Parts: sequence; C-alpha cells; structure tokens
Amino acid sequence: MKTIATLAALLIAATAHANPLVDKLVDQLEASPSACGPIPASHPKRQTIEADIERVTRQVPLPPGVHFEVLDCPVDGFVHKGRTIVISARLARMSPAQRFFIIAHELGHLKLQHHAAILSFVSRAVSSSPDESGARALIASGLAAISHQAELDADAFAVRAMLDAGLDADEAARIFDGMGEGSDNGTHPSPGRRARAIRSAALN
Repeated sequence: MKTIATLAALLIAATAHANPLVDKLVDQLEASPSACGPIPASHPKRQTIEADIERVTRQVPLPPGVHFEVLDCPVDGFVHKGRTIVISARLARMSPAQRFFIIAHELGHLKLQHHAAILSFVSRAVSSSPDESGARALIASGLAAISHQAELDADAFAVRAMLDAGLDADEAARIFDGMGEGSDNGTHPSPGRRARAIRSAALN
C-alpha cells in the first residue's frame, strides 16, 4: 500500500508540472539558494560538512537523481525543487551529532516524498479554484498543517538514522532546547514541540 501511495503521489506531482501556475506557487513556497553564496572547496567548514554528508549517505542512501550542495547560506539546510539538498557551511558550528541530524532531516524530506506531497496539495488547490487568488487562499488555509507534519516526520526520520548510526538523539533535541519554547509558525512547529517529539521518537 505504501508503494502504491508513493507512486500515486509521484504521478500527481508529474501531472502538476504541466501547469505553470502550480510550478509558480510551489517555487514561491520553497526555500531558494538565491540567498546563498559559494564557498571554496578547500574551505575547512565545507570539508567538514562534505565529510558529514558522506557519513549520512552511508547510513541513508541518496534517492536517484538527488544531490547535495554545500553553500554559505543564512539557514542551515533546505531542499530545492525536490532534488537538491542545500546544506550551509554554517552548520559546522554544531556538534557532529547535530550536523548529522540536520543533514538526515533534509534527506528525510526527500525520502518521505514531501516535495511530491506539496506539489499534489498545490495542484488540488489550483484545480479546485476559479483563479490564482482562490488557489492562494486554499493553500494558505491548509499549508501549515501539512508543513508541520512534514517537519515532525523528517525529524523522526533523522532520529532513526542517528540511532542506527549509534549517535545520541538527545543532541538533536538540544538544538531546539537552545531556541526556547517558542511557538508554531506558518511552516514549522515550535522549537519546544520539536524537542519533545524528538525525545519521544528516540524512545520508540
């Protein structure tokens, strides 16, 4: 059943690409490397992150057609267009276990077909709306719930990868402990909620 659901999501995603409005709206929802800059291959931070990526992908193989890029970005990592995982060299400030978690989290988004899910969600909003304004309203009303669950699922995926690699998953929870309790926003659950979910996932 899981394979059938995955194939159905991919078919919907492929169909969505035939609609320029769907592509436009999805592009606006996703993070972009436009705010990132290059970092030399010889830079120690880049070399650290590339070694981390190699370690993670030994544990969790990359899906076909997916690749990593290490750049100098203001955020730690994100997935671009469902096939490029961008990791910022700034991640080198964290502990090795925390870096593993962030990289595995972004890889988890792809393994769990979150890009395809967003494509199908936006496609449904466009097909059931009379115009772009209506589609945007539908997307705004439903995006947070989908995005929050995707983040929690990617966290749980990364925790499992950490445990399989013999790492302390509580290191991941401490990333969010340092941010305070906070509150949910339009795309991410609160730091406190994520820390609790990570610790719960580590016990299951």
